[in-house]
Amino acid sequence: MRFVLYFVQFGTAFMLFLFSGIASWYQGSALLSDPWEWKYSAKFTKLFYGADSIKDAGDISQLDFFVYAAKHTPATVVLMAVSFIYIAALSSWLFIKRRNHRAHAA
Repeated sequence: MRFVLYFVQFGTAFMLFLFSGIASWYQGSALLSDPWEWKYSAKFTKLFYGADSIKDAGDISQLDFFVYAAKHTPATVVLMAVSFIYIAALSSWLFIKRRNHRAHAA
């Protein structure tokens, strides 16, 4: 029964992470049509390729979409971060619980 409970928690958190990630990516794609915003939101492109590397919309990294979405529509990015943290915390808790259970059984 506990397996089902954890499976439902992981499944729900993963689906929420996936949905919010796709929504953030879509909302952040508006960066391509805002050339005046490239200077302020294309942080990853500048980091990976240099400060003067953006000549047109095709030069922008996909990771910059999330930066743009976080600036202009932060709800989906926050939801994505919270669901990721929940997945990581639940995984860590289950790992520690299982390791302690094995230590006591041995």
